[in-house]
Amino acid sequence: MRLVLSTAAAADCTLDELLAACARRGLAGLELVSGHGHGIGPALDPVRLEEHRLRAEGRGIPIVAFRAADRTEAYSPAAARLSAALRAPIIAPRDGDRPPEEALLAAAATYAHAGGTLLLEHGSDPAEVARLRHAVERAPARALALAWDVDPAAGDVSGAAASVLEVAGPSLRHIRLLGGGPEAAQHEGRGIGALMARLTLRGYDGALALAPSTPRYRIAWSAWLGRSGGWGCGSKAADPSLVRLDRALT
Repeated sequence: MRLVLSTAAAADCTLDELLAACARRGLAGLELVSGHGHGIGPALDPVRLEEHRLRAEGRGIPIVAFRAADRTEAYSPAAARLSAALRAPIIAPRDGDRPPEEALLAAAATYAHAGGTLLLEHGSDPAEVARLRHAVERAPARALALAWDVDPAAGDVSGAAASVLEVAGPSLRHIRLLGGGPEAAQHEGRGIGALMARLTLRGYDGALALAPSTPRYRIAWSAWLGRSGGWGCGSKAADPSLVRLDRALT
C-alpha cells in the first residue's frame, strides 16, 4: 500500500512544487485532479505528458491516478489516451445518478482500445460496490476497476470496511481518504485504524490518497505540506529546507 497525495490538498501548485511537497512528507505518489495547477489533462500534448510522467517517476513520486472533472471527461477517448500516456488510471467521479452498465462497458471498450484503465468511484455502500464490480467483470481485462472514496466525517468506517473490501475484492485499485493529513486527529474513533489493518491483512497494494475533507482546511494543509511557518505554491521565497519525513496519516 502506498500513501500518496491528492492535488486537492494544493490545487494551485505546479507539478514540481507538488513533487517537492511529497518528498518533504515522504509520500509515494500523486493523485492528480483535473483542472489543478499541475497543468496535466486530456488536452495536453503527448510529448509534454511523457515529460511530466518521466519527471515524476525520476523523483520517485509517480503519478498514480488522474481524477476527472466529471463522467463526461472520464469516459472520453482523450481521457483513455491520457491514461495510457501517464500509465495511470483515470477516476470517474460519481455525479449523483447511477450510470447504466451499458455506458460503463462502452467506456471500458474505449479504454481497452487505448491501453488505459478507468476506475469507477464508489462510496461505502456494498450494494453500489457489487453493481459496479459486475460491470468490471464484464469489461475487457484491466479496462475497468474500482476506486473507493472513504469519508470518516460520514460515520465510523470500520463497519463498512469489511463488507466493501469483501465485495470489491481484487477490483479495488485506489482509495481516497477524505480528511487525512492535518485533519486526521478530528477523525479518531471513526475506524481509520481498523481500515488500515484490514487493508494490510488483505495485502492491498494500491494507492491510498490523502485529501482534504473540505477546501476550508487549505491553510492547514499548506502548512502540513511545507513547514510550520506556512508554505504557499508558486512562492519564490519558499523555504527549501526539509521537514521530518512522516509516512503516518497524521
